[in-house]
Amino acid sequence: MSSGPQTPMTPDGVEHHGDDQLESDDEAQVDTTMLDEDEAGEQRTLQNGKPYAVSDEPTNYSVFSNPLDLGQMRQRLHDLEEPIELPIADFEAYYPFVDNVWRKMRTGEQPETSVRTDYYACRLRKTASQKAHVPRPTPEGKQTRKKRVRDDKTCVDNFQKHSHDLDYIDSTKRNSGIMDTARREATKGFLPASIYWKMWEEPDKMEAAGGKYMKVSDVRNVQYAWRQENQQAILKAHTGFNQARAPRQRPATPPKMPAPPAQPGVFGRLEPGKPEIARPESGPVNVDTVQYPQHARGFLEAYVPDPKAIASRGRPHITLTWASSLDSKITQVVGASTAISGPVTKAMTHYLRSCHDAILIGVTTAMVDNPALNCRLANPTGYGGLPLEYQPRPIIIDPHAKLVIQPEMKVLKAAAEGRGKGPWIVVAPGAMLHPVAVSTLKSHGGEYLMINDYHPQAGGLNWEGLFNVLFREGVKSVMIEGGGIVLSELLKLRYSHMIDSVIMTIAPTFFGKGGVPVSPDPTFDYSGKPIATRLRDVRWQPMGESDVVLCGHMGFDRPANGILPGIEEFSRAAPDASNQQQKGPAPQPQAQPPPQHSPPNHHPSQYQQQQPQQQPSPQQPPPPPSQAPAPHPGHTTPAPSHASPAR
Repeated sequence: MSSGPQTPMTPDGVEHHGDDQLESDDEAQVDTTMLDEDEAGEQRTLQNGKPYAVSDEPTNYSVFSNPLDLGQMRQRLHDLEEPIELPIADFEAYYPFVDNVWRKMRTGEQPETSVRTDYYACRLRKTASQKAHVPRPTPEGKQTRKKRVRDDKTCVDNFQKHSHDLDYIDSTKRNSGIMDTARREATKGFLPASIYWKMWEEPDKMEAAGGKYMKVSDVRNVQYAWRQENQQAILKAHTGFNQARAPRQRPATPPKMPAPPAQPGVFGRLEPGKPEIARPESGPVNVDTVQYPQHARGFLEAYVPDPKAIASRGRPHITLTWASSLDSKITQVVGASTAISGPVTKAMTHYLRSCHDAILIGVTTAMVDNPALNCRLANPTGYGGLPLEYQPRPIIIDPHAKLVIQPEMKVLKAAAEGRGKGPWIVVAPGAMLHPVAVSTLKSHGGEYLMINDYHPQAGGLNWEGLFNVLFREGVKSVMIEGGGIVLSELLKLRYSHMIDSVIMTIAPTFFGKGGVPVSPDPTFDYSGKPIATRLRDVRWQPMGESDVVLCGHMGFDRPANGILPGIEEFSRAAPDASNQQQKGPAPQPQAQPPPQHSPPNHHPSQYQQQQPQQQPSPQQPPPPPSQAPAPHPGHTTPAPSHASPAR
């Protein structure tokens, strides 16, 4: 529960500015300058010119009508360490004195045991204002609509006690019982200062009713409605209230109590820049949390997302990360989950998750591993180190909707418990979505994201288009963790301009040929020579007892002319055309040159395999010299078509 103070509400429904402020010197003197008992019945004039009188009737009675043991019951009803049952009459008698602690909650369901059961929440629980808008996937061409989240359904706090004591809440807001006591005297026509003095004539009952921090302005507020109907009435003072009596010193408002120790299941923001703080002993650490020390984060800073660089590029930061054996396998057996790295590198993975907006995996990994896809980094502020709105968004690539959506999935259970976000599942237009799966996914905060740019015959998903869609939905960084098909596809050279960082954990083990490898398909240059994909800005970091972490950048910028790296180098290293011109004119090719723009589904590697068939036969004799065009001054004869790259 939050301990944010609220403005006291006047029971008569009228708001008076300055009621919580101390009265001025003149006002205080007017309220406390009254007559002695021997002057009862005489009409006097206050210093402000208004008349007043002393009551003719004796006022030696108690203004309180407190229930039995009110002080103990107020403390017990505040703490509520165990369920209690009260008769209806007792509840109606005690509740007005604790309605500044609890507020009744609306509920559409009633327990089967009793129809009189009500639900209450702490009145000082801070109700959030407009929350930050969390983008959700929308169909192409449709504008996203912003909705206000209901506050009563977003609280995931697991505190079993208040974050404040009873004195603090009494100083923040008055209960209805103590205000009704003052109202009964106010409707009799007594001065507010006299009522305030009369109530403090019985300090035990005053404090038991919750009036320890009551002010004269509170009494004036409850008398306002009666005063509007009786403006001509002359106020009177209680017997014994004299002008020599000094004003009562109000107790100081207690300071706001610090927040209680973090409990398991409650989120707090991860702050990597601050030193590590030991978790309080009163808060046990959740068994599934991991800890990653501050000193081990420095070598990763150059490879985590940079907001400034993301804004300048206009696309999300993409990080590929996985754990591998020495023979480049991520699992030992196909279809089975295999633990590869140690606990330290596992904690590093959760730290990397805290630095990204989304986690992306393939459907096979989701079905085999059943991951939670959230950040479970231990932090002094609570489970996960991140509040719900800063948890990474799970994204699952499932073009054919093969993943069976069930509430027992770890990713959905984490979303239901407030320890993660609901997943976005990327599907193709022809996917058959079951209505139960759609409703189950939406009830956990997830969505199906349909991507139209999916062509199985041309290589499958258009990754660049998918990343652009995610960027428009507010995802500025994506951490891709698997599986082998997704990682191998994105490691291809044609996607190098989209991949920013590669973080790979290598374990000292061999899985053999039966495992699932992570290895991209080879890319060839124009002559059929394979082109190797190399990382730059490489750093090796030992991690744990035996693991090694490899970090590097890909980030090859796409050339403006569309030529893949390596092809242009090959064209420069081709046989010198000038030497051929000195020996004789260039032979005319029999086949047509390649088109300037290849079809969308055409890949350079396919063109390389077909190109040798279009080259002229080496036995074909060159044309007569008389048919060769004479070179013009300043003009260079182009290289043969078989040596020129596709433009």
